[in-house]
Amino acid sequence: MSVLRFLTHTVLACWVAVTAVVVATALHWFTAGATAEVKVQRALDAQKEANNNSVTDSWQDPEDTLEQREEAVERQRNYNRLVLKSESANEEMSEAIHLAQIERKHFWTQIAVWAGLTLLGSALLAERPGRSPRSSEGLPWPGAALGERDDSTHF
Repeated sequence: MSVLRFLTHTVLACWVAVTAVVVATALHWFTAGATAEVKVQRALDAQKEANNNSVTDSWQDPEDTLEQREEAVERQRNYNRLVLKSESANEEMSEAIHLAQIERKHFWTQIAVWAGLTLLGSALLAERPGRSPRSSEGLPWPGAALGERDDSTHF
């Protein structure tokens, strides 16, 4: 019986540890989801800003003044900067969404392990025929090992 008791205690200890890990993973999953939502919004904002500031007159007229050419070059530079910012935001968004998906998969895998440990633990702790529910050693009551009588059943 001591091997069964050891196995039961080991399963219960693993169950407690996995419970803590599942809760931590759930928190990471929800945090990753919220972070992904923020990064999606940032990417959309960056795309809108880049689209609103697009350069339509990228060609330069030879008759333009020096100031007009400098303004055109500055607009083009600003547009290029916005496009790079938009691309960077899109990459961050993709990574955040991927991380949230990975966290979700970890969570459901850990839930499955937790459920398996729960079922195994309940099977190990279930009452077996011929054993008293009050005793872990199969004795009718704790004092029976010392040769005492059980007067609790006599009213």
